[in-house]
Amino acid sequence: MRKFRAVTFAFLALALVAGACGGDEAEETTTTAAPATTAAPATTAAPEEPLRVAFIYDGEIDDGGWNEAHENGRQYLIANMDGVETTYVENVSPGSEFQAAFEDFGSQGYDLVICTTWCQDDVLTVAPNYPDTVYLSWGGYETAPNVGHYDGATEDGRYLDGLVAGSQPGVEFIGYVGGFAIEEVVRGVNAFMIGAREMNPNIEIQVVWVNSWYDPPAEQQAAQALVDAGADLLAAEVNAPAVASVAEAAGIPYIHYGIDGSGIAPNSWLSGFTFDWGPYYLSQAQALANGTWEPALTYGGLRDDMIGMAPFGSAVTDETIALVEQRRQEIVDGTLDYFAGPITDNQGNVVIPEGGTIPWEERTLCCQWLIEGVIGEIPAG
Repeated sequence: MRKFRAVTFAFLALALVAGACGGDEAEETTTTAAPATTAAPATTAAPEEPLRVAFIYDGEIDDGGWNEAHENGRQYLIANMDGVETTYVENVSPGSEFQAAFEDFGSQGYDLVICTTWCQDDVLTVAPNYPDTVYLSWGGYETAPNVGHYDGATEDGRYLDGLVAGSQPGVEFIGYVGGFAIEEVVRGVNAFMIGAREMNPNIEIQVVWVNSWYDPPAEQQAAQALVDAGADLLAAEVNAPAVASVAEAAGIPYIHYGIDGSGIAPNSWLSGFTFDWGPYYLSQAQALANGTWEPALTYGGLRDDMIGMAPFGSAVTDETIALVEQRRQEIVDGTLDYFAGPITDNQGNVVIPEGGTIPWEERTLCCQWLIEGVIGEIPAG
């Protein structure tokens, strides 16, 4: 089980907590206005007046991960709906900055305002003041007459990523750089391991938390430490290209997060799941335009076309690609439940019994445990 790694990385994790948290404070920036709004090409019937949609990002739109995936969704909306005008702001922080952005777009009469990160408390504070503006926020759970929420089933994509990782010859020890140990990320790690061990039951995963979504120095440090500890493959659930660069330099395979990142590590690239937000954004804009929009909680995965897969690298065999497609279709059809029990955590506890599972409607509440084979722990607090 290579138990010495746990001691090594416990020290590393503490160092990264201090480094990453300090970096986050230093990187706070003011909101940046977008370029001029862009009209879409004619593909669907346009409303009499343009539908005005604003997007709020908590980082840069070309961050190589989370925000870039949402920006791809905005571009999808532009390309597939006539009569829509969009704008955006970047580097907006929770709290007063979010609320100011919501107020600004509401007072300008925007029809739809989309927040691409956790902002439920802020949006519920502002939304009642602008009943003619619809607000969508990522990851929330409390709706209002003009507030809905959405999220993507990361675990669907991470299970498929695990299949790809586990199929690689000689891969026994996977280094995984994670942002924060929130339920979504932990759930993704567990699903990744389920896929990997389906292909190779001896695989282990070491997770290092950098306590940031975008901190290139911390991500590079974590990835290099994993390589130095003997990682045969690197995976990431952070946004900077640092982990990919370390994999490329080390000559080991790499699996990305959230978007097609094949260009940043062409020799190491295997694949990575993608967030496909565009169809959801389009559906919400169309519903608003035709007067059928209603507040809802939307949690979408492979079956909802909210999760996809980036192109595969040359090291991924046709046999593996066929298996990934087969498993993807089984998930869509409902004939495969990769969270079906029994499942044991890395402390030896049965967390999902024989015959049990994690029901779809409870997925977002999981997980506060790491699955068997994952080296590490969920930090307290």
